[in-house]
Amino acid sequence: MKLYRGHALIRPDLQAHIYSRALLNNAMNLKRLCAPGTRFCAVVKANAYGHGLHEVVNVLQGADVDFFAVASFYEAIHIAEMVHRQSILILEPLIEGAPPDQVFACAHYDLHCVAASLEAVTYVAGLLAGGIQVLNLHLNVESGMGRCGVEEACAAEMIRRIDACPNLRLAGIYTHFATADEDDHSYARDQLKRFNGFLDRMHLRARPDVLVHAANSAATIKMPDAHFDMVRCGVSLYGYYSRPMANAPVRLEPAMKLQAPITQLKRIAAGESVSYGRSFMAPRDTTAAIIPLGYADGYRRCFSNRAVMKLGEHIAPVIGRVCMDQIILDVTDVPGVRLGQIVTVIDSDHDSPCGVYRLAELADTICYEILTCVHAHVNRIVH
Repeated sequence: MKLYRGHALIRPDLQAHIYSRALLNNAMNLKRLCAPGTRFCAVVKANAYGHGLHEVVNVLQGADVDFFAVASFYEAIHIAEMVHRQSILILEPLIEGAPPDQVFACAHYDLHCVAASLEAVTYVAGLLAGGIQVLNLHLNVESGMGRCGVEEACAAEMIRRIDACPNLRLAGIYTHFATADEDDHSYARDQLKRFNGFLDRMHLRARPDVLVHAANSAATIKMPDAHFDMVRCGVSLYGYYSRPMANAPVRLEPAMKLQAPITQLKRIAAGESVSYGRSFMAPRDTTAAIIPLGYADGYRRCFSNRAVMKLGEHIAPVIGRVCMDQIILDVTDVPGVRLGQIVTVIDSDHDSPCGVYRLAELADTICYEILTCVHAHVNRIVH
């Protein structure tokens, strides 16, 4: 049919409901933890933690948000022309030999980039030399994360090189905490002390043109002395603490619910098996419902015979192996079950048996992974 040609590969019947009020309230409540004037960076990498990059940025454009942080140049370009008031920070470091057209595009769109080596600084300076374009650079100072940070001696030299180049601007200095989400903050405190020492030695607090930032979601909530000029909130923006948190100082509301319809109902006689590997044998005559969603859509195979879904207020267990694009539920005890009935696959409730925390527990993983696994072809509907 011509109607469907040329459209993005989206399944309209797999629906991720995105609640704009939750996103806006989470951002507002997190910002209330900070001192007046602290800037707020909404981390929207990984398709906005599975919520939809375009949809989330569109919701937050009018909010009290100063930056959007993305993982890559490609994510930045995807939103560059729709963002007019906020700045965009690309967290993946520029490297020596990066495609020149990407460097020029970053300067053209006034994007904020991260430099991770002297060689990268020299490289981009050479590309831009003699022109009028200026590239905004942030330096990630190693304080104990052990990932992309630059050691202090190298960072000091990079600052000097950037300051000496008319086509480069030192726009930010930051670090990243490795353990801010844990109960024991001793390591995070050591990181903060090391970062503060670098700021003092380089007299960076006296430079109002340089944005200092360190706090991720957990540090925004738990470490107010790490807020500096800006906080970077990712998972908390979408309604989750890095791990379930009792007596949290801020209320967070999940911003997504994933739903799908029942596409087939069938009877399975007692003693018959269900799905691959015959991992489930029906202990009774069973009414089974087929859901057109599986591990290719982000619903983990390890949920086989362990997870549940909701039909209204009724709970239906997943039976048999989760398939690539189908799941089978036991709906024997659901009154009035019917074809087309909507099933809640991932709930927008912290305490739900099919909420993100519960699914993360079943998968022995973190809530981030459950959220970001929701496939891009799922239809995002913003409310």
